[in-house]
Amino acid sequence: MSISSAPKDVLRVGQLAMRLAEHIQSGDEFKDLWVEGEVSQARVSPAGHVYFTLRDNVGQLQCVLFASQAAQIALTPRDGTKVLAHGWVEFYHREGRCQLRIDDVRPAGAGDAFLRLEALKRRLVAEGLFAQERKRALPPAPRRVGVVTSPIGAAWRDVQTVVARRDPRVELILAPALVQGVGAVESLIGALDGLAQLRELDVVIIARGGGPSEDLAAFNDEALVRAIARFPRPVVCGVGHETDVTLADHAADLRAPTPSVAAELVVPDSTRHQVAAERLWRRIATRMREAFEGRRRRLVDARRLVERRAPPAKVAALRQRLDEDRRVIDRAVSRLVPSRRQRLLGSHRRLEALSPLKVLGRGYAIVEGADGRVRASVETLRPGEGARLRMRDGRANVTVGKVEKSG
Repeated sequence: MSISSAPKDVLRVGQLAMRLAEHIQSGDEFKDLWVEGEVSQARVSPAGHVYFTLRDNVGQLQCVLFASQAAQIALTPRDGTKVLAHGWVEFYHREGRCQLRIDDVRPAGAGDAFLRLEALKRRLVAEGLFAQERKRALPPAPRRVGVVTSPIGAAWRDVQTVVARRDPRVELILAPALVQGVGAVESLIGALDGLAQLRELDVVIIARGGGPSEDLAAFNDEALVRAIARFPRPVVCGVGHETDVTLADHAADLRAPTPSVAAELVVPDSTRHQVAAERLWRRIATRMREAFEGRRRRLVDARRLVERRAPPAKVAALRQRLDEDRRVIDRAVSRLVPSRRQRLLGSHRRLEALSPLKVLGRGYAIVEGADGRVRASVETLRPGEGARLRMRDGRANVTVGKVEKSG
């Protein structure tokens, strides 16, 4: 191209960048925008500003949420989440970069319900309702456990199965309640208030199986959260699946990912006492053998020393004393070993006798009524009534034919 044909209207880079910035920011087209997309490359600066990218399968846009706005927004952008972002477009002419300046972020599809829930959570946190120092420790050996759940749901069956396996001596007290839908909040609070009247109650489990977020709405209700926080005994919340976290979980003294895990956390495994006793038996037996062997070695060494150092005239007397001392020690040891062994055997038998599994193994059975509660007296049974026998290796359903009271 010759010099005479050189273009007349040539823009410098800065001029073009300034024109683009003026065009974007002078009108209203890019000042009030809602943009939906997936968050990626999110990071928070030391100053509290949040930088991230909004993208879809067509394009992507750089975004910034300054700390002043981030402090007032319930949702913090995180990688992989789909959001609705509100803001306006800015063009930085020095860097030739276009970005969306954000002043509001909402979950895509969640709407105002999510925002109300986050606002309630922040308010309860500010009150200290979820503070760690409020959490109470679970009792190490509970005897009576209250369970707030639906009597026809899988959660109640799971709790019963776990408790029966870990310690059949634990008594479960069911406080039936609705766990979803209209009236669920009032039903759950009523069940808790009823259990609060029982003096001999160690801990309470609130249980419900998994489901969509709308089915768990009752466990995000402020009234139920406060009822859990004021309950006079420790509360374990096992609601939903592992990924479901409700406000009730935060208010409880301990959160369990499922109802079964809640039962495992509340009821210790009774067989561990038998294992501990066997371990103690082996440790004591080992120490006793070591002590006996040490004494025998010292006696042998002493005898050899006497034989080397004593004059011939004293050897006989010293040997006699040595024999007498040895007989005294042998008699003491012979008395000590059976006594210690008998004490250990007695302790072992008592531990085995306390095991509910051993009791069932001797032919005994636990009688439960149709409501699942243990029947300890014939006065609680009626002819023709259905019952269930819990035995060593399972259960059997029976019908009461005749009731005969002894005495």
